[in-house]
Amino acid sequence: MHEFDRPFFKMLSHNDTAAAKGHQGGIVIPKRLGEFFPSLPIPSAANPAPDIRLKAVLFLENEQVGLVSTRYQYQSWGGTRLERRLTDGLSAIRKNAKKDDFLVMERSLSDPFLYRLRLHRAGSADFARLVAAAGTRRWGPVDENDPPVSEKTVNAFAEAQEARQNAPFQLFEDDPEFHEARMRRIARAKAFSSKVLPLYGFRCAICGNGLVGDGTWEVEAAHIVPRGYKGVDDARNGLALCRSHHWAFDRGLFGIGADGKVVVSPDAAAKSQNGHLVPFSGKPIRDPSNPAMRPHPDALAWHLKHVVGLD
Repeated sequence: MHEFDRPFFKMLSHNDTAAAKGHQGGIVIPKRLGEFFPSLPIPSAANPAPDIRLKAVLFLENEQVGLVSTRYQYQSWGGTRLERRLTDGLSAIRKNAKKDDFLVMERSLSDPFLYRLRLHRAGSADFARLVAAAGTRRWGPVDENDPPVSEKTVNAFAEAQEARQNAPFQLFEDDPEFHEARMRRIARAKAFSSKVLPLYGFRCAICGNGLVGDGTWEVEAAHIVPRGYKGVDDARNGLALCRSHHWAFDRGLFGIGADGKVVVSPDAAAKSQNGHLVPFSGKPIRDPSNPAMRPHPDALAWHLKHVVGLD
């Protein structure tokens, strides 16, 4: 099941509805809301209308009316202006929409290309609540004090991590704002994943497994020195692990020695339920594509001592 980020909205204009005339059908996404969508390439002569395919679960209030592929794109209007639009597959919503209805949008936290789009029409149960939340705004986060995570915020964390990875390694985070707000925590985790998972080809560093979907993957970015101990966001303090091995690593069922080989805890090995883990003992982990981003020996030693309980 997908967990979705905080909702944002647009109060629809007449041109967003199916009643609008002309061939430029679709829902205009204002620049402010573009922060909550994937980044689009800038139009060029070779590609005047760059687009990204998104998946959208469509609702009329609380009734699901579709699961569609929609096109998120730039329209350049002959180079006079750039306009973001959702243009495909939304007829179930647009044909029922009228000017000043609310379209509430949510982005999946695990699949950046999956959205939930819910139309709230005038007179519906939640319409008055949305009017009160919007005030004089025609678009934006439903709750201005608790917005969804923006692409800009994720990119800022990714850039900060890139700079950190070019510096001498440190085990622990020195950020004074370690006790972070929800939005900051999610953005930081997304940035960390974006730097760690590609290094391992989106495969587990232990078993090599790596199931993938459409824009999603099974493997997770694991901190070697955990975030709960102020472990640093740095690919050298990270591993790509499948969910089973991530769970086992975080709970000290195994660690990794200075030689880069798996060390299974004797207590874990003694439990018959962990039989699938034992064959990996003494086996080397997969190396990242960039040797400079190998797990740092200091991080591995810390985990082996403080999480696995072995010196």
